Amino acid sequence: MRKKIMILLVVVMCIGLSFAGCIQRKSETKKPDLPIPPNLPLLTPLEGSSLELKDSVENDIKLVVKYDTGKYNLETWKITDSKSVRISAIVKGVPEDAEVLMEHVHIDMSLMSTHPQLDGLAQDSMDNSYHGTSQDGFFVTSEYPYECNFAVEGFSKDVIEGWGTICGDYGAMTISERRLTEDNIVKYGGVYANKLQIVYSLIIKYKGEEKYHKKDIIQEFAIRVLNTDSIER
Repeated sequence: MRKKIMILLVVVMCIGLSFAGCIQRKSETKKPDLPIPPNLPLLTPLEGSSLELKDSVENDIKLVVKYDTGKYNLETWKITDSKSVRISAIVKGVPEDAEVLMEHVHIDMSLMSTHPQLDGLAQDSMDNSYHGTSQDGFFVTSEYPYECNFAVEGFSKDVIEGWGTICGDYGAMTISERRLTEDNIVKYGGVYANKLQIVYSLIIKYKGEEKYHKKDIIQEFAIRVLNTDSIER
């Protein structure tokens, strides 16, 4: 009887060690998380497919901007899709004796990638200024927002040229792998997100002042692509 108990204990121990080994091997082969900086906000479906960012301009004046992708389904975000990002910006805390205008807006969209030659590559950009002569910029308050749509070209010239560089490095890539497709730019190019950087140039003038002074506010956020499980890392 004692012998049977000893055999049973040995069998149980062997099963336990085998199971632990499987868990360890799984954890060892688990792909690491892709590097989104912790201080970089994410536009995600979990947040209602919109993102609000706030920045102090000066004194009590604050710039509040809401971003969303309109009718484009954020859950299926693809680098190579043509799409747009909607922007609605207001200023709060403006004293009665001050005037705030949006003088210029510059937007850059770039790639975030595990591949150094694609990471940071510009995909598209936009500049927007007031072109009239009656005022020096777009009038913006808490009631009257500055609004624009940033139309993003999926197969932009910069992305096509950047992908050409990658194909040149990987001489062993097949013809199908060399084609610029969403699957290939994710799997072989290691692209896992878009990064947006927006520069808002605000001009401010208080009562009694003849000239405006300028304040620049920079906002950044990222949007993950649909599926990054195929990335070789």
